[in-house]
Amino acid sequence: MIRVLLVEDDPMVAELNRMYLSRVPGFETVASARSAAEALDLLQSHTVDLLLLDIFMPGQSGIELMEAIRRRALDVDVIFVTAARDAATIDRALKLGAVDYLIKPFEFERLKQALERYGETRRLIRDGQALDQAELDKRLARRAPEAGKAEALPKGLDRNTLDKVLKVIAAWEGASPWFTSEEIGQQVGISRVSVRKYFEFLCTLKVLRMEPGYGTGGRPVHRFQLQKAYLREAKRFL
Repeated sequence: MIRVLLVEDDPMVAELNRMYLSRVPGFETVASARSAAEALDLLQSHTVDLLLLDIFMPGQSGIELMEAIRRRALDVDVIFVTAARDAATIDRALKLGAVDYLIKPFEFERLKQALERYGETRRLIRDGQALDQAELDKRLARRAPEAGKAEALPKGLDRNTLDKVLKVIAAWEGASPWFTSEEIGQQVGISRVSVRKYFEFLCTLKVLRMEPGYGTGGRPVHRFQLQKAYLREAKRFL
């Protein structure tokens, strides 16, 4: 079993990543960290094979965390899962030895592909098999992310509806800056369940910040707040 540490400051995104991992045989989430400092502490107290690592976090960035991991010679691999898409950041991540780099938002199949490739290569190396040049070339070539996939809108989401949701959120004038999926759904004209799909997508982009909560009867009633600085990330999909 490959043991994974999730390093993600957004609790909703972390939960999504945890859910995705549970759907890939051979992988298990051993812990979750919301900062680089917490991740380093967990690496000392847990046996971890792989990090799913965000870059934008409070305090140290994911890149700085990976630099610290390399300085300490910790035996752990890293797959970046982040909205950072500038060439300099990607180049630095790869030079530090990231085994893959996924740009948010991404579809589950892309993460599954990254994990399965990692697992297959790791098994070959740990089993002590000798690889010929053709096999090695194939393994190395398959590490590269497929171009263009990160720009596609995830399945089940409609571009026009996303535009409507964003306009309602941007124009929100409630008693507080926090709103629920039900309140936005009423204004957009779609169900709360449908709105949640768009909210999950926007949370992966950090356009929305989520605050967990519960209503009567224990039903989850999470509140959301717009983070205007990240709106440009969503507009790439309109």
